[in-house]
Amino acid sequence: MKLGLNVVGPQVQRLRVRKDWTQPVLAQKLQLAGWSISTGSLGKLEVQLRRVPDCELMFLARVLEVSISDLFPLAAALREVGPQFQSGRRLAVFPTRAQV
Repeated sequence: MKLGLNVVGPQVQRLRVRKDWTQPVLAQKLQLAGWSISTGSLGKLEVQLRRVPDCELMFLARVLEVSISDLFPLAAALREVGPQFQSGRRLAVFPTRAQV
């Protein structure tokens, strides 16, 4: 399993395509629901180049008309996922003083 900065991106893309929506259409629907997201940011989410906070999962699930659990991969190997997000190689969500 390829791991980026999130594990839900590929499922978001799959669900969007299943509805025959483009990224701009999904971004617009998310904006109408109250989340100010750009098409570029949505694209980065789908290819796992950005993190996805829990509040964004709620918007995605509601607009895509699925449960939050449907956004996660079925066959996630936790032994592979865990170290990816716990290692020193990950990108920090918030910079530390040494990084500023």
